[in-house]
Amino acid sequence: MIYLTSDVVRSDVMDTNSSVYNELNKAWKATCRILFGEEIGELKEYEKLLKEYMPAIGKRKSHVSGKDVTVAFDEYCKDARFVSLDEVKEKSIEPLTINEIKDIDSIVEAISEKWKYTGGRILGRSTSVENSDVVIDSQYISNSVNVVKSQYVISSAAVRDDSKYIFGSIGISDSEFLVRIYGAEHAKRCFESQSPNYSSDLKFCYNCIECSDMLFSFNLRNKHFVIGNLQLPKDKYIIIKEKLIQEMVEELKKNKSLPSLFKFIPNKKTKTDLNFDSSSKRETTDMEKIQRAYSSTFKVLFKKEPDKIEEYERWLSRYSAIPKEVASAISGRKIYLHQIPEFKRVYDETYESRIVEHSEALELSKKYVNENKLFSLNEIKDAMEEIAFFSPAYTTGVVNNLIKTSVGIDAINIYATSVAIKAENSAVNGTIGPHAKYIFGNHRTMDSQFCIHTYYSSNLTRCFEVDSSSNCSDTYFAHNCEGLSEAMFCFNVKGKRHAIGNTELPADQYRKIKDMLVEQMADEILKNKELKYDIFNIGCGKKG
Repeated sequence: MIYLTSDVVRSDVMDTNSSVYNELNKAWKATCRILFGEEIGELKEYEKLLKEYMPAIGKRKSHVSGKDVTVAFDEYCKDARFVSLDEVKEKSIEPLTINEIKDIDSIVEAISEKWKYTGGRILGRSTSVENSDVVIDSQYISNSVNVVKSQYVISSAAVRDDSKYIFGSIGISDSEFLVRIYGAEHAKRCFESQSPNYSSDLKFCYNCIECSDMLFSFNLRNKHFVIGNLQLPKDKYIIIKEKLIQEMVEELKKNKSLPSLFKFIPNKKTKTDLNFDSSSKRETTDMEKIQRAYSSTFKVLFKKEPDKIEEYERWLSRYSAIPKEVASAISGRKIYLHQIPEFKRVYDETYESRIVEHSEALELSKKYVNENKLFSLNEIKDAMEEIAFFSPAYTTGVVNNLIKTSVGIDAINIYATSVAIKAENSAVNGTIGPHAKYIFGNHRTMDSQFCIHTYYSSNLTRCFEVDSSSNCSDTYFAHNCEGLSEAMFCFNVKGKRHAIGNTELPADQYRKIKDMLVEQMADEILKNKELKYDIFNIGCGKKG
């Protein structure tokens, strides 16, 4: 991940005269015409509204130029030195000497004096990008992170798969013309909604899948021409919709804002006449399978047998955003609310008094608002208590032995994980998959196996403490690297083998030093149930 692209634009503050802003402003106006039937003003006027739920994105100063450097996942230590990707020159990276590779402390001290973390990573065939990080094969991107193969994206995160015209949105795949959308696949022409998967023309909706032409509706499936969960004739729906949209437009033009979906919902428990079993669902779970998977992975990496995984859970969860346990507001059943960083600000707004289990939400979706309360935004807000419930945890596909896990999609033998997609034999993770197995204490790791503490990486095998890297195997402590094999403590390099501190060594010498360092790590982890160093703090020198 250290190659550069041309035609990259950066600035400290969005410049309304820049070519990037001008193109995004045109895209904004076109999107508003599609969503509201008319333009509502300049993009710059809505900057605050679009940034409201963006994850905390780091801004560091370049050690080389003093410019701002955007960092997608800013867990790096306070005094770490940074450069932007276009300032990285592989030939200028100073490798460690053999005298600096005596033990972990000496390596960390040398790294902190010589090397720098990298932000502002604009990769592949990307053009016209500003104030962003981890942008791959994308065009016209501003103030965004983790954007892949997409166009016209601003103030958004985790956008991929040919998405375009995306404004203030998070977790988007193969979608277009979205404003303030949170978690969507194959969605079109939607505003202020969450999880409008395979849906179109939704406004102020939650968890409505394979739906179209809806407003202020919750937890519906395959419905059309609905307001407040009430099915309407098409002609009546159009009349009411036009009135409500006109209210929205007037509010947006006047205040450059609208209350979010969450602000239309009261923060209080609601009594319901529907009957729910208050006992927790009984599911067969087997922690022994999780323990065996963790033991296998630990032994692959450290050649020693670990204790029970629960003893390492605090260490494993250091950066991995494991789920939070809450209770259904209706039945009291345990629910695990995912805590992935990209959605943190969204879920900070989600009232626990409105969270229910997934099957409960589908049952509650049978309730609807009376038609006479649908003709103004204020009346709808007053009526939301009856229908507005959140169901953040669910499973789909082939799932088995999911323990304390929020979202499982084709997942088997998963413990304490926020989101597991096509994953197996893994635990204490934020988001993992697809195609991840034997993964522990990780976030956004995919197509990988036998890893502990890896982040924003893909195609890793037998790796430990690896960040923002790809296609690496048997690698310990690496940042912004590609194609490493049998490597340790490497920054901003690719294609190295038998390397420690970016220095390639004879194979026998490398393995001798590696065995010594791995044993040192293993002994500390077994004794303290943690390692004092990680990939985010080694850039600041010795600890303790």
